[in-house]
Amino acid sequence: MCGRYVTPSDRAIEDFWHIGARDSGRWVQSFNAAPTTQVPILRLDHGGEAELVTARWGLIPFWWKQPKPPSLSFNARSEEAAKKPMWRSSLQRQRCIMPAQGWYEWNEHQRVRNRAGLLVNQPYYHHAANNEVLAIAGLWATWTGPEGQEVVTCALLTKDAAGPAADIHHRMPVILRPEQFDIWLSPSTSAEQVHSTIAISREDFAAHPVTTDVGNNRNDSPELLEPVVVVLAD
Repeated sequence: MCGRYVTPSDRAIEDFWHIGARDSGRWVQSFNAAPTTQVPILRLDHGGEAELVTARWGLIPFWWKQPKPPSLSFNARSEEAAKKPMWRSSLQRQRCIMPAQGWYEWNEHQRVRNRAGLLVNQPYYHHAANNEVLAIAGLWATWTGPEGQEVVTCALLTKDAAGPAADIHHRMPVILRPEQFDIWLSPSTSAEQVHSTIAISREDFAAHPVTTDVGNNRNDSPELLEPVVVVLAD
């Protein structure tokens, strides 16, 4: 499960994809983005042009009728997405990219104490070796709320961890290679192509332990990314 990640600055995203944001609103760069917050996504508009907009992290399918959004809808298991009603429609026609600088995972085999003295798993920050912007494979949907308001929402896809990330956690986000961007975003991409894109997604990441402060999403600063020495609890 990926429940926290780092969103790049708008300038970094625009420079990487050579695209500007639309009038749907800017976002504040987050070093500890959490579910239900607004995050940037890249998708295709009705004319087939790439657009950068913001979305609620936590997908709400268009058919959702309850006033309260579904819980735990911020991650979609890629192995199940084609069959699950929650994800199926978006996987078929509404795929997006969630730009990221990196993501956090907690190592359940390393128990440490946080500032309050409580036992917690040691968090790690995963990123590209050259710290380039990453492209998380995502899904998006538009939901109409009880007051008639339209809400754009999203979820990221996960897969079995591979490469160095597997030493820390058993799951990881699906990170696309640059040559996969167009095929992922295109609504004409076949189900077989979607599956193969996920299968050969990136696995070349570095990771280092970071402060347990990242466990509280009210903490949001560049200091969260700094390496720390792991001191295992007795």
